[in-house]
Amino acid sequence: MRWIIVLLSILFIASAAFSQELTVEEAVRLALGRNPIVKEALHGLNAQKYREKHAFTKLLPQITFDYTYTHLKEEPYSRFHFDTSNLPFPINFPNKVKVGEHQDVKWDIQATWPIFTGFYLETLRKIEKVGIDVYKFKRKASDISVAYAARVAYYSVLMAQRSLDTAEESVRQLKAHLKDAESLYKNGLVPYNDVLKAKVALARAVEIETRAREALETAWVNLNLVIKSDNLFTHYELKSPLSIINTRLLSLPELYRLSLSERPDIKAMERGVEQARLGVKVAKSRYYPWITLFSRYEQHGDNLLANNNDYTNRENFAVGVKVNFLIFDWFGRKYQVHEARSTSLMWESKLEELKDQTRLEVQKAYASVKVALKNISTAKAAVAHAREDLRITRLQYSQHVVSSSDVIDSEEAYIEARNNYNEALYQYHIALSELARACGLIDIKRVLCKGGKENGQG
Repeated sequence: MRWIIVLLSILFIASAAFSQELTVEEAVRLALGRNPIVKEALHGLNAQKYREKHAFTKLLPQITFDYTYTHLKEEPYSRFHFDTSNLPFPINFPNKVKVGEHQDVKWDIQATWPIFTGFYLETLRKIEKVGIDVYKFKRKASDISVAYAARVAYYSVLMAQRSLDTAEESVRQLKAHLKDAESLYKNGLVPYNDVLKAKVALARAVEIETRAREALETAWVNLNLVIKSDNLFTHYELKSPLSIINTRLLSLPELYRLSLSERPDIKAMERGVEQARLGVKVAKSRYYPWITLFSRYEQHGDNLLANNNDYTNRENFAVGVKVNFLIFDWFGRKYQVHEARSTSLMWESKLEELKDQTRLEVQKAYASVKVALKNISTAKAAVAHAREDLRITRLQYSQHVVSSSDVIDSEEAYIEARNNYNEALYQYHIALSELARACGLIDIKRVLCKGGKENGQG
């Protein structure tokens, strides 16, 4: 008795470990934490932050060190020529004078500081700083896409499971019908054709069941890929059924305003317009003089440390200012400014185009939700009618009023009605997820009115 209790405990623990519960929001959370698309966006954001820091360093003094070692084949010298013809006595001057050694070593440390660059460096840093916001919105856009993919994968599993349940029910009912047809045939009440038709319908239903089972496995693999599960064939206990969440949506004007304020691609485009406007300021920077302050310490000698020199200064120190002013470049600066302004206007036009496209996406998603809701009520009524028709047809068949074909047709009509109802529920959830994505939201509840009507599966 003790061993039986231990075995049952082990089986209970094992079943609890392998039957994990998963809601649609948990699937979204797992996908957002594991999906490589989200990680890619995060790495892009980090890279942009480093670009902004690099642009800031350009505003600070830069220190460089140069070291040059040269070995000469011959010692360097200089030639001199003196005219001694007018002197009272002849004097011999050497015409070659040594000015260095075979080894020539130079090194220097220089600090440069751009004091003024026509706002060029400052504006470049602002552009990179705005770029951080752009990447933040790109990351949010990737989060929204991944959340949408997770919801679609989750509801696809539910839809595939319902299709399999319907197919299995169809097989059970056709088996029962085949059994009835064989019984009636043995009693001589129906022709053998009824048995053959029942067998053909059953074989077709078994094929549909097999395809539905494979489709369910594919849906599970897709869900595990989206949430990056360690095991692609893991099955969860899904806790978010295919049912109507809320029949009340925000109005279209409210959804338009919500999308224009929340869509990350619109916000990223707005920052892109800002960057393009800053590009005009960058192009104008060459109209100003660029001023750079520098200081340099150098040593020049004939050994590796350049601290020995018998011919010239061993060391020196200099401080200076460099001014670079482009006076004339054949209107090159003017063309760059015009190009930057045209680019800015182009980005503004793209922004308006994106806003119009967003409104259209919201309109389509809104209409899809409304259509799905209507289809659900229609399909629900069709299921009730088809179920009653099948019940009556079976009763009539048992009383020899109708043929086996009528039963099979009623069975197929009932299965089709159930599939249509499940498809309508599935399309409702997909359209609702699409509406949230069109509005730039991860949380679907934000497109719904508070206190909306809750419906069951029906």
